[in-house]
Amino acid sequence: MKNKLYSALIGSVLCCASANAYDYSSYSSSFSNDDYRTALNMGLKFFGGQRCGDTHNWMLNDNPNVSKKYCHTKDGQGSVNGGGNGNYDLTGGWHDCGDHIKVGTTMGYAATSLLVAYDLWPEAFQDNYDGEYGASNGIADVLDEAKIATDYFIKSFIDDNTFVYYVGDASDHREWRTSSAQSDRGTANGGDPRPVWTATDKGGPQAAAYSAALSLMARLYPDNDYKELCKTYAVKAYNFAVKNKSVHAPIPEFYGSPNTEWTDELSLAAILLYELTGEDKYLSDATGYLQNKWESNSPLAWDTMADYAYYYIAKNSPSANNGAGGTFASFLQKNVFDLHIRHTKHGEITSNGFPYYQSRWGTNKLALGGAAAAALYVKLVEDGVITSSENIEDAKKFNLRIVDYVLGNNEFNHTFLHGFKGDMHFRIHHRNAMGRDDNPPSNVKNSCDFMFASGGVIGGPSKFGTFENVIEGGASYTETEGGCDYNAPFIAAIASIVAEKDPVPSTSNALVQNNLNYNVYPTLFENYIVADPVENNCDGEITVQLFAANGTVVKVEKMSGFFPVIIKTDDLSKGEYFVVISTNCGTKASYKVIK
Repeated sequence: MKNKLYSALIGSVLCCASANAYDYSSYSSSFSNDDYRTALNMGLKFFGGQRCGDTHNWMLNDNPNVSKKYCHTKDGQGSVNGGGNGNYDLTGGWHDCGDHIKVGTTMGYAATSLLVAYDLWPEAFQDNYDGEYGASNGIADVLDEAKIATDYFIKSFIDDNTFVYYVGDASDHREWRTSSAQSDRGTANGGDPRPVWTATDKGGPQAAAYSAALSLMARLYPDNDYKELCKTYAVKAYNFAVKNKSVHAPIPEFYGSPNTEWTDELSLAAILLYELTGEDKYLSDATGYLQNKWESNSPLAWDTMADYAYYYIAKNSPSANNGAGGTFASFLQKNVFDLHIRHTKHGEITSNGFPYYQSRWGTNKLALGGAAAAALYVKLVEDGVITSSENIEDAKKFNLRIVDYVLGNNEFNHTFLHGFKGDMHFRIHHRNAMGRDDNPPSNVKNSCDFMFASGGVIGGPSKFGTFENVIEGGASYTETEGGCDYNAPFIAAIASIVAEKDPVPSTSNALVQNNLNYNVYPTLFENYIVADPVENNCDGEITVQLFAANGTVVKVEKMSGFFPVIIKTDDLSKGEYFVVISTNCGTKASYKVIK
């Protein structure tokens, strides 16, 4: 089992109510379809308030008291590993939480989660704005938000052997000011130029998380040049991770000893590279890292990404066996039903159907991690990839119950999605959301108004009925924490709900998937799919195969030269499919399409 950083964060554990103590299958929605749509959009836009550097941070831009609408533009020019100053451009990325450090561990997990959500449930996501919150730009908003992270990930690999995994230090936490004001406070108070932490012989798991996000972006983003750039750096990040796979880079001055486990992050990076490139070595790596291991002693979280790996391995190779008790799909099933729904390992489950994981940082993000895992499992079953011995309705309703709890169906009758439906009764430990630059004392922080309904997920109670709604000064102030890794599983969990209840019309999604060699369209198809060569650098015949989600080949066509092929699909059932184009030169490209 995993020797986790979470061991420092999860306190004493209560075990637990009897199996099936709550009937999730009979649970019904507490909110309207419009409410779920609004909550998804709020939770997603929260990441725009986490933006660092000179990218458009809406909380700074919309704050009339802030004259400088940007922050920390000298990242990369501060001390490096406690020594001399660097000469790098490390601007951009996301702040970790309501403070302003940049942490590779949480940023990689959060970006991957957003992109997994879009990969699996694209019909949940709208195009309401561009990267500057202007008019829609033909790109789903989730990709605009995630690109802030992937742009930074690319900068983080200074060369093939040097990886930036952290920016800032504990001086960041000394004052309560917006990120803009903090930038001018000097290095003693978290200002420019901030210290940089690089690694040449550690940080493999963090680099692997970056690789996973970059691989997803290389498949999902509509711009050809950016897709190729992300692919290049996904491979670069993975190669660094392989060389340093067994050693996490420590988080300076925070959270104690580094995690010693690495297999889940490396496996996820490898299986996503397999989807991107079609190269069998990555599939072999992905299953090999997790052979004879079961990652199951914590919910999906910033140091526990096995459930994502299980999903993608099962999708690409449903019968792949772990070698220690079953298929990877069966391990995801165990995590969902035993760990979360029946809650046989962590916390207590009460008559309200919500699992309390007993974390001093609040239980919401852990419960949402379990909800997101349940959504992954349901997706595999509903797409026909696997069959289940469990009641899938329980998993769907478990996800819904957790999301509803966070939205306000809880013992407190207030939302933990800060500002949802105008409710900011529960406070969030977030400097930019409060919008003040006067470093107020604790009693003021615990009473003054927030300028912005941030859309941040608040940590929440550590056990039933107990929540100390304070930012500082109380014994449980950590329960009001929020950040990228809090919203990440929320987006994944609620996306599956919105995709079913309020799907976006196909005209709002990208109609063409392309790369430098082929266009495949429409990605949301009915009667046909077109595979159109843009460039053909390989003589001879090209094979176009259409795979069902369970790996079965359902259509085969041949392409020659620059002539497109049309795949007739009237006879296919609704679901997810993959177009795989192979050449006799050994190249391969893969595209996801949905009927």
